[in-house]
Amino acid sequence: MIHSNIITGKNVSVHPSVSLNNVKLGDDVKIGKRTTIFGHPSRILQIGDGTRVGNNTIINGFAASLSIGKRCSIGTFCHFIVDTGPTASSSMLNKFPIKESSITVGNDCYIGHGTMIIAGVTIGDGVYIHPKSFVNRDIPSYTEVGGSPAKVIRKIDIDNIT
Repeated sequence: MIHSNIITGKNVSVHPSVSLNNVKLGDDVKIGKRTTIFGHPSRILQIGDGTRVGNNTIINGFAASLSIGKRCSIGTFCHFIVDTGPTASSSMLNKFPIKESSITVGNDCYIGHGTMIIAGVTIGDGVYIHPKSFVNRDIPSYTEVGGSPAKVIRKIDIDNIT
């Protein structure tokens, strides 16, 4: 379902089952089935040129800014959440307040199936995130990470990238 405030570049492919609102999609972006992507009317969520988003992914940029760079590959069933915390009782909220903070993903990143990225995280360029990882802290450029929580596996040697 396409709502409002959608800006698209050239050659964009969005499956009809996708829900979009307050989003800017760059050229050659492809969005898979049953995916939900939304920003806020005053903070348009941005996805860079050539990025691919897999099926059943949720990219929630309503409460804070969220941007994804160029040529990224985002797997199926991923979650990007800019606000975290319990939604149950006021006593839980007092102990664990909701955090609202931006998410930024650099260019040329691979984010594996089932990964969750939470509020306040910045991911550098050329990052490789293994499937089913939980990313709760910043990841420097050209780093391979994985796990729950995600930990550095190795630095990527950019001189040997073909």
